Amino acid sequence: MAEEQEAIYSQGMPSVVDPSVNDMQMFNDLVDDIKWKGQLLARETKLSSGVLSTVSIGFAVGFMIAVIMMLGPFFITQGGI
Repeated sequence: MAEEQEAIYSQGMPSVVDPSVNDMQMFNDLVDDIKWKGQLLARETKLSSGVLSTVSIGFAVGFMIAVIMMLGPFFITQGGI
């Protein structure tokens, strides 16, 4: 029968991690990179949702301006259709 070992906590650094290395700069750089990419994605999402919310109004206004600019000279020069 296998002998069971009791787990003892709060005894410092686990043996798989070298205790002489306290420099966590690589992990800090990785966390900063993930934060930066998350912020960039959030900004892009906000921008695209703002554009998509106004696209129908912008299309309608642009279409009306284009029609007025195309038909305007005919009304001015000939007095109407």
